[in-house]
Amino acid sequence: MMPRLHMLPMLGLLSALALAVVPAAAQEPGIAAQLVARGAPPDFADRVARIVASARAQALPTEPLEFKAQEGWAKRSRVPPERVLAVLQQLVGRLEQGRDALRDAGLDASGPVVVGAAEALGRSLTPEQIRDVVRSAPNPAAAGTGLTVAASLAAQGLPAAAAARAVSDAYRTGRGPEDVLEFPSTVADATARGERMVDIGQRIMQGGMLGAPGGGMGGTGSGGHGGRPPGMPGSKQGTKTQSNKP
Repeated sequence: MMPRLHMLPMLGLLSALALAVVPAAAQEPGIAAQLVARGAPPDFADRVARIVASARAQALPTEPLEFKAQEGWAKRSRVPPERVLAVLQQLVGRLEQGRDALRDAGLDASGPVVVGAAEALGRSLTPEQIRDVVRSAPNPAAAGTGLTVAASLAAQGLPAAAAARAVSDAYRTGRGPEDVLEFPSTVADATARGERMVDIGQRIMQGGMLGAPGGGMGGTGSGGHGGRPPGMPGSKQGTKTQSNKP
């Protein structure tokens, strides 16, 4: 079975969102102070802080931006600061687009859902595909997870329409986020056995269901947890960061 590396990008943002539930007094200093403490030039740290403050003023989730800035600075030996700042601006734009796509349809636009929508937009899912995933989900948390998984499937090479359909069909048949989180591992296992992404996508669009890792297509029950990506419950490995790599 292949290493579960394809899910690593999405997990950093899911971890970052967990910071939002920590009481403010218990959180670390502001992003500028954190970056300076790690050796970043004050000018760079201040520019990051201004981007984050602008996003906060628009009621956008800021945890993913702070996480991305820290990741970018950690890669400073090969990623210029200007590139990090450009990536942050792009992420702000997608967060705004994701929020608006949800609000325009009267759907939940809370932090995890907006972040998932931004990730999905970054992987070429359309606003309507995003809204379909959200409508199919049993609750906002599941919607955020489903969107992030759909983005991960698209990043693996699955057509965007099939990525969204795999998640929305699963939710509509009563499966939950724990099952959906296994889908990128299922697809990776299928391609390791020689299946083509285009064929997997066609079967999904024809009503085929993704099963547990190693189980292939066609299942309608719950997926197993043996392929849980690093950073999620049941995993023994760590976490990395989201797409939009600096």
